[in-house]
Amino acid sequence: MNAIAMSVLLFCSFSMFTGTMADRLWVLRAGAPDNRRGNFAARLRSLLVLGFGQQRLLLERGAGLMHVAIFVGFIVVFTRTCTLVGRGFDANFHLPLLGGGLGLAYAAVKDTFEAVVLLALGWGIWRRLVIRPRRLHLNAEGVLILVWIASLMVTDVLADAALFTLDPANPESGYAWLSTACAGLFAGGTAASTTAWLHFWFWSHILLLMAFLNFLPFGKHFHVLTSLPAVYLRRLTPSGALEKIEFEGRETFGVGRLEDFSWRRILDMYTCTECGRCNDMCPADLTGKPLHPREIIINERDHARAMEAHLVNVGKLKAQGRQAEAAAAIEAFGRPALIGQVNDEEAIWACTTCGWCASSCPVLIDHIPNIVDQRRHLVMMEAKVPAALQNALRGLENNSNPWNVSSAAREDWIGDLPVPRMRDKGSAAYLLFVGCAGSFDSRNQDVMRALVKLLDRAGVDYAVLGNEEGCCGDPARRVGHEYLFQMQAPINIETFKRYNVRKVVTACPHCFNSIANEYPDFGLEGVEVIHHSQLLTELVNEGRLKPKAGADLNVTYHDSCYLGRHNGQYDAPRAVLGAVPGLSLTEMPRNRREGFCCGAGGGRMFMEEHLGTRINHNRIEEAAATGAAEVCSACPFCLTMLGDAIKETDRSDSLRARDIAEVLLERID
Repeated sequence: MNAIAMSVLLFCSFSMFTGTMADRLWVLRAGAPDNRRGNFAARLRSLLVLGFGQQRLLLERGAGLMHVAIFVGFIVVFTRTCTLVGRGFDANFHLPLLGGGLGLAYAAVKDTFEAVVLLALGWGIWRRLVIRPRRLHLNAEGVLILVWIASLMVTDVLADAALFTLDPANPESGYAWLSTACAGLFAGGTAASTTAWLHFWFWSHILLLMAFLNFLPFGKHFHVLTSLPAVYLRRLTPSGALEKIEFEGRETFGVGRLEDFSWRRILDMYTCTECGRCNDMCPADLTGKPLHPREIIINERDHARAMEAHLVNVGKLKAQGRQAEAAAAIEAFGRPALIGQVNDEEAIWACTTCGWCASSCPVLIDHIPNIVDQRRHLVMMEAKVPAALQNALRGLENNSNPWNVSSAAREDWIGDLPVPRMRDKGSAAYLLFVGCAGSFDSRNQDVMRALVKLLDRAGVDYAVLGNEEGCCGDPARRVGHEYLFQMQAPINIETFKRYNVRKVVTACPHCFNSIANEYPDFGLEGVEVIHHSQLLTELVNEGRLKPKAGADLNVTYHDSCYLGRHNGQYDAPRAVLGAVPGLSLTEMPRNRREGFCCGAGGGRMFMEEHLGTRINHNRIEEAAATGAAEVCSACPFCLTMLGDAIKETDRSDSLRARDIAEVLLERID
């Protein structure tokens, strides 16, 4: 078309883009180090399945499919865009392999995807302006971007339409069916006017593309550029595991300033699409708490943009190895407090760490470590602990349990049951890790007694630690008291090693998660951790437990966040219930991956809800609506919260809460 014009346009556009992206990279360098280089195979698989494959959006009907259509169409059309840039220098330019039959097939595919993208964009605009879903931010940029992408599709189609009018024998005419159909728009015009239209649509496409490229880093649609790198650089450790803090040689802990975040967390801020999926089923958000996961990330992103010049300077100093100067610049820079002004402190404490936000995010933003790191700063640097938590933390420190009951009472739940102690047996096939709830909470003591009766009936070789057991540390770690967690975990690990423990079974998903996913960071090796639902399923399948027929019973099952969403165990508890003759299971609308939290995770078990409505009330309303006589669970925290909700909503006559072990034992007896 015009090689000089194309050269000047590309030079100016890419120069501006390179300068902007350089600043963004310096901002990332201002963050703390974070090694994301390992395990290339797993990262590549994530990129292909979650990035290019858009797996999470494919699980969602409606808007998810719309975004997949736009994403795939954009990738397909990108090849065409490269061709058009080349044609700015040579009108007959083709990318390698696309000059013959394959190129004609591509022309047909390209036009098909352009049509699909235009339909998806039309629906997207209608959805934003007319339907207006609760989760969407209704801002002008969202509509602008949709119109902008549509303009890129339309200008390409019309440029080809003008070309085919001028050159009916063009090989792509007919294959590029949408452009061929639009060629009639130029019928009757002179060759000169059609040529002018060809140039207009061609250069409009190129200008719109270059402007789009340079606009992206300044808005929420920066994710168009950052999402695939973010997916590749995802955290590969289990979602329920938090990062270990190395205390030696450090003076600050947690995150109290933006620069305390790792560079990967800052990339999360830039990558947020503002789609609101993280808010959709956040238990805090839906029950009137000030926590909205999307807003946490957006607040931090806007904070980063407001102090970009400072962050660029800090990033450059760190890159040059001038750490002392970087630290001085950070200390000297005035900014609003990250916790209290940028983010609401009440919002930070409202999180139950249920994991819905992270599991639903299409670009794999890691909300929980972000929030817990800010809790760590509040607890360990500012000694700010909600009053309701102080007794639980004091109990963990003094008695190794958040109920703050004397540690000498840890065996009292056993009573006269013939439960073997590890100190007497010396070893056992399974260590039954009872946990604090099973040891000290009266309702969950019933569950532990039911479980050991089942293990005895099945002839399982097991033992408990009794008074040698300590808290797994989960409550301390989730509320941000990492130091206290690191006091608890090594003691249990040393006890495991002393008895050469190889298999741990526990009825508490929080213990399960901590021992399986976090204890390995502190030296636990070669230990298999099993949830009691898994072991009971195995015992039933082997015929070692044989439930008998009884009265018909309709139940519903509540998924524990730390058993289900964080550790993928959805089937085993249902298999236990399914093995009971006469029992029918009615699922709640929110189940399995979309299960709704009971409200106890993240240390909230030991805190009062004084804002909005109670999370457990929300959940029990859903359970009651199924018409079930019982709501079953496989978690002591969930059992307590559901039982409390039944009492508080006056449903004790129509609904009761039980653990799956209690249901199974009833039919074994």
